[in-house]
Amino acid sequence: MKNLHYAWLVVLTFAIAYLYFKPSGSSAGIGATTTDGKRIVFVNSDSLLNNYQFYKDAQKEFENKGYRLQVDLGQKERALQGELQAIQQRASAMTQAELQAADMTLKKKGAELQQYSQQKQAELGQEQAKKNEELYNNIREYITKVNKENKYEFVLGYSKLGGGILFADASVDVTQKMIEGLNKEYAAKKTGK
Repeated sequence: MKNLHYAWLVVLTFAIAYLYFKPSGSSAGIGATTTDGKRIVFVNSDSLLNNYQFYKDAQKEFENKGYRLQVDLGQKERALQGELQAIQQRASAMTQAELQAADMTLKKKGAELQQYSQQKQAELGQEQAKKNEELYNNIREYITKVNKENKYEFVLGYSKLGGGILFADASVDVTQKMIEGLNKEYAAKKTGK
């Protein structure tokens, strides 16, 4: 799950850093202004992820799905091991042909279980990729909408775990504003379903 957090963090950082906005009027709102008049703000990616309810819900959903997959695979593996033990107990009473047939059956079931496991893990990975894309799109759409009012030219993503921004002045931090807005929109979408 630690890797999932880092994957989301990377996606989020790129999503925010990617956004470049051109001004089209007044420069109302919070933000730093460069010497050539460009307006810049940043969002703390770590805080955004830790406080964005969509991310929390998705993370919990994938933890639950991962747990259920582990339980399912564990049950199937134990059933296969039970079959192996039953064959071992009856081995002395079985013919060579019956032993070979049982061995082939177990190998086939083992291969099927491995294939099933890989398929389910791949499906879970694809589902996570779709959620990552949805996260990216939610943030990008929200920042684009908010920017119509604020006219930022750059919305940068800041992370304590590393990234392109080594320092960010707290006076241009719009993280809380973004979290509140994103959570409000997510709650409205969630109740609207």
